[in-house]
Amino acid sequence: MKLSEAHFRRQRRSFWRKIIAASSAIAIVALLLLTFVFWIKAVLIEVSPEAAALNTKLTLDGWGWVHNNQIFLLSPRANLVVAAAGFITEQIILEHDTLARHLAIELKEAPAIIKATATPADDQIQWYIDAQYVSAGAELQATVEPGIHSIEVTHPYYQAQQTSINLQRGTEKTVAFALEAVQGQLNISSQPAGVQVLLDDAAIGKTPLSMAQAGGTYRLQIETADFETVNDTIEVTHQQKIVNRDYQLVYKKALINFVLTPPGGQLMIGGQVISAQNMPLAVEPQRELIINYSKGGYFPKTIKRTFKPQQKEDVVLSLNQEFGKLVIKASPPADISIDNEPLGQTPQTVMLSALPHNIYLSKPGYQSIQKTIRPNSRHTIYIDETLLTEKQARLAASPAVYKNFVGIELLLFTPQKASAFALGAHRSEKGQRANEVLRTVTLDRAFYVSRTEISAQHYHAFDRQVAAQNVALSNVSWREAALFCNWLSSQENLPHFYASDGNSIVGYNPNSIGYRLLSEAEWEWLARYAKRSAAVNFIWGNQATIPKGVGNFADESAKSNVAIYIPGYNDGYPRLAPVASFTQDSAGLYDMAGNVSEWVHDSYTVDSAAEVLINPLGSSHNTERSSHVVKGSSWRSGTLSELRSMYRQRASGQADDIGFRIARYIH
Repeated sequence: MKLSEAHFRRQRRSFWRKIIAASSAIAIVALLLLTFVFWIKAVLIEVSPEAAALNTKLTLDGWGWVHNNQIFLLSPRANLVVAAAGFITEQIILEHDTLARHLAIELKEAPAIIKATATPADDQIQWYIDAQYVSAGAELQATVEPGIHSIEVTHPYYQAQQTSINLQRGTEKTVAFALEAVQGQLNISSQPAGVQVLLDDAAIGKTPLSMAQAGGTYRLQIETADFETVNDTIEVTHQQKIVNRDYQLVYKKALINFVLTPPGGQLMIGGQVISAQNMPLAVEPQRELIINYSKGGYFPKTIKRTFKPQQKEDVVLSLNQEFGKLVIKASPPADISIDNEPLGQTPQTVMLSALPHNIYLSKPGYQSIQKTIRPNSRHTIYIDETLLTEKQARLAASPAVYKNFVGIELLLFTPQKASAFALGAHRSEKGQRANEVLRTVTLDRAFYVSRTEISAQHYHAFDRQVAAQNVALSNVSWREAALFCNWLSSQENLPHFYASDGNSIVGYNPNSIGYRLLSEAEWEWLARYAKRSAAVNFIWGNQATIPKGVGNFADESAKSNVAIYIPGYNDGYPRLAPVASFTQDSAGLYDMAGNVSEWVHDSYTVDSAAEVLINPLGSSHNTERSSHVVKGSSWRSGTLSELRSMYRQRASGQADDIGFRIARYIH
């Protein structure tokens, strides 16, 4: 009994274990089925166009299957292949998570292939499909869209051919063309006619001729005894079937050697200059040529000749020398040199070759004359010259007025040697001072003098520390004035008038034409005599009354600046005035009285002289260490004695009422 119950209990436990195991298995299977149902993705595939949809084949590479036009996808990723006959196969990557339930796929039609050949084979063959150029060569292979297409084959020397073919998608067709040669025509003529024509080295007849000729490229040649060979290339094509040629034949040149005497002249043929280095010369035959040979000093020669084709000849052209008469006169008589060869003194009559000759007339103390002449046999050449002294020549070449590079205007004065004048004043003359020693002077050297006193603006170009103002320069020493003159000379490549040692003046060169200060004699001559009918004591004349506006003196406006002033006179400037502010004098100069007194060249002395002084410059030992003469009145001058043009004073340093003007000899 006990065994049976124990056995029963064991059987019952085994039964329930089986029930539990079966239930568990059913639950797992149900869970798997449920998971499968939820995970699988069904996709409807729609293929276009319709022709492709009718025979579509779907292939799935991955977990899943295809049924009709649907795919069932289990794997996360798969590759779908969509194929249809006559269409290009498509491959699509499917992503499970992003895949839609409907997928539209459009297949493109597969292209058609055209193959074509042409005979005879040639690289110049060209292929066109639907009138569009495709390629060149004997064969064609091209991919085209399905449908009807035109195929054209062309060649320059063959007739063009064309055909149409209908191509299905994905198909291939081959077309063969047998080309037919173009039939053209040659028309050949020449001037003159009747010459033999060769075509590819084969004679085809004499001009004029016409003949049929197949398409192609040919070498044409015309060769005759008297004419230059003609070489040409003829091409007969389907575009130009008729070829016309009219050849103007050119005679073969004659070879002429011109023998020219004397050599070195100019040879011209038909108006064209020919080089004598090109002998023998090829010339045009069968026409008249005008041949000219010429050379300076010879009579030219002209001939007319006609040569035959290929003629060879020496043509001699000899020239005769030409001479002309030259008559030479000069006043005063002068030495003659022709082409650097002395001939003697004028007058002379000579025969010279018809070439350029240099004629040179010279005489000591006179300016030489040089001329270039070219005599000829038709006319006598006369030279009749008047020689000028060096002084006359330089004077003739000098302008009456000129302005130098810093803007200083200078006037030319030409005092006459015969016109001696008195320098200084008689003791009996009112206002005369003891240092105004009376001397007799002659000036005969023409000179330039500045129209105005040197302004601060002029001097600024030399010394930048001086402000560029138009007022008369003052507070300048005699040495500084002389150095300014030398600087001007340097700028114009003139010799220095003043000898210097660095910035020191140690002497002067009286023969220099460089810039300098006026001499005392020149200054007084300008103030009293120049361009005046009689000598004057004051710039304005001889009357003691000062005219209005004549100069800048110690006037009413300056009385606070000076010890003595001129009552009733007012020039409007208490001190310095701009240069040229007042009326110019009879000589055309400004401020010869007033504004600033002026340094002159001479060192200061009171020596008298019994003899006539010619162009005096004072002591030959004139240096910056000397005291120097100052001429003319200034803005500080308030007495008639100071306003006189004979007034002179001694100075050795700067002053606020001393300036200068410049001069220079012209010879």
